[in-house]
Amino acid sequence: MRYFSVDSLNFDESGMWSGEYRARHRWHLPGVECPRCGTWSGSGAYPSVDLSSLSEPALDEVRGPTNFEEYMRLVALVRPLLPADVPVKGGTSFGPMRGTAQGRFGPVTCYPPWELVLREDVVELLKSKGLQGIIAVRMELRSRRSTMPALYEVEARPLAKLHTDCIGEFKTPPCSVCGRPESYFLPPKRWLLRSAVPEGLDVFGIAGARLRVVSERFVETVQRLGPSDVHYQELPVG
Repeated sequence: MRYFSVDSLNFDESGMWSGEYRARHRWHLPGVECPRCGTWSGSGAYPSVDLSSLSEPALDEVRGPTNFEEYMRLVALVRPLLPADVPVKGGTSFGPMRGTAQGRFGPVTCYPPWELVLREDVVELLKSKGLQGIIAVRMELRSRRSTMPALYEVEARPLAKLHTDCIGEFKTPPCSVCGRPESYFLPPKRWLLRSAVPEGLDVFGIAGARLRVVSERFVETVQRLGPSDVHYQELPVG
């Protein structure tokens, strides 16, 4: 199986589609002032995770890094509601995106570059063809266009890894105090670690990076619905 990262067009490239949205997720975990690794905040989102049962005001809005004790209190609240195979990271958002949208959207949208958004007909086609790992959460968007199709954000859980030979020495080790995962600068030449590729999944993320990875089956299927304003860059497996 071949795999590809999904990227937005370069700033100097003109696309076919005018669609854009302004939205943010329902809940947000702040960054942390860690006594060991300093003040930091990452990013990422799990739109399928529902935190409404917590009734915690501190998660209801985007905030800057908080003190260590408060951060760990919030982590303890959130952790039981997350899938066991994904990390808790400061700066992560949860729940569906809410906001506004305008214009016309192609089958696949990366706007901003680290978010993967699909039209409703794409989600239906992928599921009808039996593709696996498609966690698509409907976005709660308002639009002046009554005919605008529903849009879905894809949750790409960071289940795979890049090969250590392409990451090199430019990485930050994990922190045993606050739980900060390993991170690194994304290398221009990159490939997947074969032993860490999730078997059978057609969509997944990369630990330590914001890449969205899709399978060859995904690319072939969505292209049946026409062109999208995205690039697919192959990620070899080694």
